[in-house]
Amino acid sequence: MAALACHQPRETHRAFYHWKQRYEPAPGESQALQKLGVTRLYVKCFDIDRQADNAVPVAITDLRAPFPDSALVIPVLFIMNEVWQRQDSSWTTEIARRTAELLEQVCRNIPQERIPEIQLDCDWTRSTREPYFAFLRAIRREPFFQNRLLSATIRLHQVKYSAGSGVPPVDKGLLMCYNMGDLRKPGDHNSIIDLNTLRAYTGKDRISTYPLPLDFALPLFEWDVLFRKGQYAGLTRNMPLQNEQVFRPAGEFSYTVVKDTAIGGVRLHPGDVVRHEDSPPDVLKKAARQLSDQRQPGEPTIIFYHLEPGILKKYDLHELETIYRLFG
Repeated sequence: MAALACHQPRETHRAFYHWKQRYEPAPGESQALQKLGVTRLYVKCFDIDRQADNAVPVAITDLRAPFPDSALVIPVLFIMNEVWQRQDSSWTTEIARRTAELLEQVCRNIPQERIPEIQLDCDWTRSTREPYFAFLRAIRREPFFQNRLLSATIRLHQVKYSAGSGVPPVDKGLLMCYNMGDLRKPGDHNSIIDLNTLRAYTGKDRISTYPLPLDFALPLFEWDVLFRKGQYAGLTRNMPLQNEQVFRPAGEFSYTVVKDTAIGGVRLHPGDVVRHEDSPPDVLKKAARQLSDQRQPGEPTIIFYHLEPGILKKYDLHELETIYRLFG
């Protein structure tokens, strides 16, 4: 009789994104991270935007408090794709130099041994691939990036169509498993996370065979999408959609406005449609199972987006623990 194989849990690293412009943890935030065994914080340090014909840093993060002793810190830079419309090799090298110098300044109060990795976030396209990849090669040569891993965010379409999108010249990728649909498209769907879309983009072993090791990011956020006369009219939050005097259910995610009113400074008119999109724990668990079935060998990092007291209050820590464990 064959002996039963003993299941060995696979190692992962637990992490959160911090995406606010000020790092100043609220009471209980550090305790929640400690209870969840979070060992890494991915902290957005600034954005790079295009203004006129130049690349300009904006939204520089104000680090007002020390990071938890138990967590490594991974600085993240968000780069607008429009930056790469100017395709000039000397220009990309100059941007790399300036970016590295500013990042070193922003991170000057973080113990350097606690920064094992730096991540770049850019939704590049086929037309901007070459200058962006040239930038990645250039920034790896900068002193502040030496002896550190370099990672890049990867969108779902960039995994499915990797032959056309290209594979960035970095050490590993971070697969963004959210913002899967067209936010501005009318209809009764959840553009934040959809299991059918996830399966369509990652099926056929696309994750396990991707040329880079992949970490995974899952969403912990919600919003309300407003449509007027069938056109996208903006994002809102915390709409009282159960108020039957104002809203009438119109689908799984959608509500029709039936009364002229103003809520939270947003003017609503009869006929407007509000689509509520969120990240339900049961959907996140199913997504985690899908992704775990394809994960590559190694020890991937599992990142929740993002760290905020209001968000943590909406999720039971046991549910988040379960999602982390599903990758093990």
